[in-house]
Amino acid sequence: MPDTQGTIAEFQSPQGVHERCVALPDIPGGVYTRKDKAKEEDFLAIDFYDPRIGLCPKTWSTSPGTMVRDIAATGQSQADYERVCKGKDVPSTVKKLAVYKQSMNQNNTSGTFSMAALLYYHFARYFDTSVAVPVAVYREMDRKQHYQRVTKRGDALTSSGMIAAGWKHLATAEADPAHFGAAASLFTSDRSKVFGCMLKGKGERYGAEINGVRSSWGTVQNEEFQRTAPYTALGLDLPLLQAIDEGKRLAFRDAKVKKDTVDASAFQMMYWMKELTEVVLLDYIFSQQDRIGNIDFQWKWYWLDDGKVESQDADSKLSRRDMSKIKVPAELAGFSPVLLQRTFLNDNDAGGRVEYVNFAKKTGMLQKLRHFSADTFERLQRLNRDLQDGGAVLQYIKAQFVLDDKQVNQIVKNTRLATEILQDTCSIGKLRFDLDEPKQFFLTGKVEVADAAC
Repeated sequence: MPDTQGTIAEFQSPQGVHERCVALPDIPGGVYTRKDKAKEEDFLAIDFYDPRIGLCPKTWSTSPGTMVRDIAATGQSQADYERVCKGKDVPSTVKKLAVYKQSMNQNNTSGTFSMAALLYYHFARYFDTSVAVPVAVYREMDRKQHYQRVTKRGDALTSSGMIAAGWKHLATAEADPAHFGAAASLFTSDRSKVFGCMLKGKGERYGAEINGVRSSWGTVQNEEFQRTAPYTALGLDLPLLQAIDEGKRLAFRDAKVKKDTVDASAFQMMYWMKELTEVVLLDYIFSQQDRIGNIDFQWKWYWLDDGKVESQDADSKLSRRDMSKIKVPAELAGFSPVLLQRTFLNDNDAGGRVEYVNFAKKTGMLQKLRHFSADTFERLQRLNRDLQDGGAVLQYIKAQFVLDDKQVNQIVKNTRLATEILQDTCSIGKLRFDLDEPKQFFLTGKVEVADAAC
């Protein structure tokens, strides 16, 4: 890890290997909340060698990872728990604390780059996004301890697919890092520790309303994503409310999209549209190759109280597909609240590497946008000036992330290209800045269009 001025917690393995957990310093110009800082502190407090902490190999989906859990209430020893733990289903006596992930990009594996989660976290705060991106910290662990407690079992429990290939390569690398070709992306310079990121996402996976119908991987599913109602509306050169109505009409020609979207309100569509512009922008900058199918949501109630828009998290198990079963919380019944899905980007690990396919770029996602946030546009232009001039954000990127020159240069180049694309659309009068604050529409029923210098 490069030298950092962030907050550092230090730990020591039973073999005397010194480990670090680092909450990176704030990105210049970033907007962080108290909850962000509290979550960073929670991660910094996790000692893998505390007997109350259990480490379990992730054995589902496509990429290996370590599930970090509080097992104090189980009555089991750390060794006994780790000897038998597996799967997604976790007993109520076990608390999910985090997932710890390393880079893995070998043959037959799913692309995973540990710096991506850190990049998305801090750049989401730079852009002050509406879309939620989880807090992430840098974390090291004694290579031999990780092999014995996690990797060895992950390798034994998986037998096919990319997840098995990932554990197999990780086992080989940890056993003999000197002969592992990608050692620099996985181990500290002395090869005594693996390094990666630690984070904890929340929410459930969207269906076709946001992720599209997903008939095939790669270019096809990225094009299908652009035929969802919110993305279709983003591409229409019409006043916002007209674009929303027409976007739904066009998207609902697909029966699955229509069924999953359930004719969302204008308020819902505005949030989705704003969030998707942020997703596409971040994915373009970081060359994300595995976004579609990995966009999540959490329910949120909104209501008006004394001329103000209030909100609170809702039951995560609510189903838009059976609205009749959704009950308004008793304390909100008098306010006639509305229920929205708010977007979460929990899975960001296939970005940041030059070798990844930039599907946002390949399928022209930014070029098609006709609605955008003035604040996001201004932040993007400011970021581009900084990166082109060698400013504070560029120095931050070089100092705080484990990136090589090509990876840094890719961020600089993609930011410039994204800026130029949106500036060009703006300069010909085809970019409407009407997505700054959906709450204002909920309050007044009117769409506000901001001015922004192209």
